[in-house]
Amino acid sequence: MKVINRALFLIACIWQSAAFAHGGHNEISSETALNIASKSVQQLTFKDFGYQVGKLDASWKSATDANFNVVEVLEKAFVVSATNPSSNKVIYFEIANNGKVLSVKSSE
Repeated sequence: MKVINRALFLIACIWQSAAFAHGGHNEISSETALNIASKSVQQLTFKDFGYQVGKLDASWKSATDANFNVVEVLEKAFVVSATNPSSNKVIYFEIANNGKVLSVKSSE
């Protein structure tokens, strides 16, 4: 029984080390950050996800790829702007290098 427990422990340690070694490989590109922001705008027209901007009005659904720009590339995140083509309002997304939307703020 001790042999089995030690073998399982050893396997778990090796597997965990391999998982940590691959941690940085899941970083997104600027293009992916733009796609995430675009999809997030569409989602925010249906529901308030708790970000500063709340639920966006239906006019945001007409936003196209041309309405999204990477404003800044930070060490651990991207800042992406989205401009409403109808009202010219701008919101900003902070998207972590792993693709998680950290915040969505209004320019106002």
